[in-house]
Amino acid sequence: MDAFDLEVFGRVVDDYEAIHTIRGDLERELSRPIAADEVAAALLRLVDSGFVDAFEYGSASNSWVEARTEGIDVGELWFVANSRGRAEYERLAA
Repeated sequence: MDAFDLEVFGRVVDDYEAIHTIRGDLERELSRPIAADEVAAALLRLVDSGFVDAFEYGSASNSWVEARTEGIDVGELWFVANSRGRAEYERLAA
């Protein structure tokens, strides 16, 4: 995992975050432009690694529903680290 992925990972450890919320935070903290595609790619790598899950908000159920990332606009999804991901983040951040 590279430094950028770790930065993105840190954003989804405690709460649901979307590409646009992570991007804005990273632009302020890293003092450089961040492309939405760059954040999306990092999130998809974290999902593929099994550390982060993708969700969409189900208006019918008024709750978060786990979503697949294949074949949809990931810009519409929210992401959060699962228990395995939180443990891995703590290990990496130590």
